[in-house]
Amino acid sequence: MTSTLDTVDNLDTLNRLLGPLEMRAGWNKQEPSLWPRPRTKFKPAHWNWKSARAALDSAGRLISAEQAERRNLFLVNPCEGNYYETLRTLVSAYQMILPGEQARSHRHTPNALRLVLDVAEDCYTIVDGVELEMAPGDVLLTPGWSWHGHGNKGSKPGYWIDFLDVPMVQLLEPMFLEFHPDGLETAVSKTRDSTFVMSYAQTESRLDAAKLDARGRLVISLDHASMPTIGMDMERILAGRTTRRERTTANQIIAVVSGEGMTQVGDTRLAWRRGDVIAVPTWHDYAHTATQDTVLFCVSDRVAQEKLGLLKVECP
Repeated sequence: MTSTLDTVDNLDTLNRLLGPLEMRAGWNKQEPSLWPRPRTKFKPAHWNWKSARAALDSAGRLISAEQAERRNLFLVNPCEGNYYETLRTLVSAYQMILPGEQARSHRHTPNALRLVLDVAEDCYTIVDGVELEMAPGDVLLTPGWSWHGHGNKGSKPGYWIDFLDVPMVQLLEPMFLEFHPDGLETAVSKTRDSTFVMSYAQTESRLDAAKLDARGRLVISLDHASMPTIGMDMERILAGRTTRRERTTANQIIAVVSGEGMTQVGDTRLAWRRGDVIAVPTWHDYAHTATQDTVLFCVSDRVAQEKLGLLKVECP
């Protein structure tokens, strides 16, 4: 083959001969591998909490936590060919646990966190042997390779939203999963005073003390060293305000903690209310408008992009 290659006198023939060698000429690429600005197949999207809750309630009658492993509804971006991811690097899901149920403990390399929507008393997660009681509006962290399982000793179902960097780990490929030998890990202590619990009471206090930023929001960071790839922000938008438009290379999943309004993402208008989730893909112009006082929770790959020197933000 080498002797054949070094005597080729026709470019089309050379291109054809490279195929069996698993080579492709840069001058013969079917599409460019570099482009002047970010592009993505992922679309702006909206998921309705009212519909999700109804579906989870039906699932509670039809499938047990043991059968399902986790009774959750993944928020699948409506882009072509996608069956799992919410955005390129992140996935989100609504989850529900019934009274008396336990979701067995496991651990995995992806980082995970949850925003609590509706829980009554005695709904909890166990992270590395510590029982953490849930309350509405809380953000609970389960860092990569930390044991975590859930239980509900109360009288009503518990609901929350999960966020994970599973698609990023799938892309890089160091995926590991392990199940706890005891099923649900035994808690050796119980507390809410943990670095893995960001209580909504603390969040509200910090938002009360925050000042308006350049985009017209009261915003605080919940970034945590145990979440090396995930950025977390809480922002309050007062009724009647529209934030300044922004675009960023960060992929953003935004959950509505309270309030009502809409987000304009490019030419797409997404109306939302408490419990809903929206997706803002990379490099899409967007702005929020609040028709009521609103708190939004934004989970993004901002931290990973900052560490890699890739993050870019513009207010066009």
